[in-house]
Amino acid sequence: MSWVLLWLLPVVDVFSLRRILSYYSSLGVEVPVRHARLGMIERWFGYLPVGFFICWCTSFLVALIAVLCALAAVGPLELHLMWRGFGPWRFFKRKPKQVVAKIFLLEAYNMLGYFLLGALLRLLIFA
Repeated sequence: MSWVLLWLLPVVDVFSLRRILSYYSSLGVEVPVRHARLGMIERWFGYLPVGFFICWCTSFLVALIAVLCALAAVGPLELHLMWRGFGPWRFFKRKPKQVVAKIFLLEAYNMLGYFLLGALLRLLIFA
């Protein structure tokens, strides 16, 4: 069942963006709609093709290790910038650290889903 849900992730993202934003709003964070839409475009045209391409050039396991290493290297810096409300994350300024960490983990999980979806798509097409 979880594999079916992974394949539906892009569809769910498009049609439930308002619900996702209202959930973040219930946590006390008002995410601008423009920021959320740009994030969706980043996932569709960034993480999905990168997962496909890395899996095409290497293997699924190497692609998975690469994305986990990248997340481990860049994740703490991005989380720190979110806590500080720096750059595109200005709306996180003065928000509780637990709330920012919760949203960061949800978005990291979403990013990982798109990356794996791209890698699995490559395996299906060129298996």
